[in-house]
Amino acid sequence: MTARFGRRDFLRRAALAGAALPFVARANVFRLLAAAPATKKFRGIFAILETPFDANDQIDWEDLEREVSFCMRGGAHGLVWPQLAAEFFLLTEEERMRGAEVILRKAAGGRSAVVIGVQAPAKDLALRFARHAEEKGADAVIALPPYIGHVSLDTAADYYRTLAGAVKIPIFIQNSGGSWGPAMPPSFVIQLAREFPSLGYIKEEVAPVAHHIAEYAASGVMSGIFSGNAGKYLLNEMGHGGHGTMPACEFIDVNVQVYELAASGKMDEARSLFEKLLPMIALEEDYGMPFAKAVLVRRGVFKTAKMRGVSGSSMDAVDMREVDAWWKELAPYLKA
Repeated sequence: MTARFGRRDFLRRAALAGAALPFVARANVFRLLAAAPATKKFRGIFAILETPFDANDQIDWEDLEREVSFCMRGGAHGLVWPQLAAEFFLLTEEERMRGAEVILRKAAGGRSAVVIGVQAPAKDLALRFARHAEEKGADAVIALPPYIGHVSLDTAADYYRTLAGAVKIPIFIQNSGGSWGPAMPPSFVIQLAREFPSLGYIKEEVAPVAHHIAEYAASGVMSGIFSGNAGKYLLNEMGHGGHGTMPACEFIDVNVQVYELAASGKMDEARSLFEKLLPMIALEEDYGMPFAKAVLVRRGVFKTAKMRGVSGSSMDAVDMREVDAWWKELAPYLKA
């Protein structure tokens, strides 16, 4: 019977074998190890988890665990936390580390890859988050570039190179631009991935996203090509060579069905279902995370739709009637 072993066992055995080789050969072995593929494939729908808060603005850890279970029941290919949708910028260092541990523990043994957000204004803190995530068993990390003050591409490159030198797991570069660091051209990201294969993972959100995705795919360098922006252009992006998207998680089961239909070549069915989801994506774009959290309450995942430091809701009765109307179209596809 053929023996089966994982990445860590492979690295240990290869390192032991390499120790007996001449110096030059040994160096080649370790270069190969640095580029060894991750255990889990990065393809499909990676759900961005929200952060649940109680009425006193404290994280509801029980609801966070429930959210992980909900996403896994919905077939999420990956789980990502804490990013913009999780209000990461309002979380303490201790909350971010505890939340990562809660999610990793709850998702252990499942098929969903777990990607932990490690972005920070300065690289020292990002390094602390990344090392903690790797130590606790994350499959990958994701990081916006530094995002406070004027940040040059040279500063962003130093930040990502430092992360790549500090951890062995894959690192997603999140390219959102605007208030969240410099908009990085694909050629810049591709060059970083050539230098460090662990940086060959992108969450692209700078327009034109689909054409940037085509550039990443044509390079032959990138190992994981994802988008964001609520997944609203998923089918077009897949046609350009994208591997998946990272939307907020309130309709994770529907997102997964759309992706899997498209990935299996059933494009007419994928487009038909995507049509039903698009009005909800439009509402999310209008109202942001309060909408996403309200849906999670409706689906029995969260107790409240509370945003930290905010009272009340930005949605009125007319908005909720619109949600009700489109809910009927999606109801047969809600599986989680």
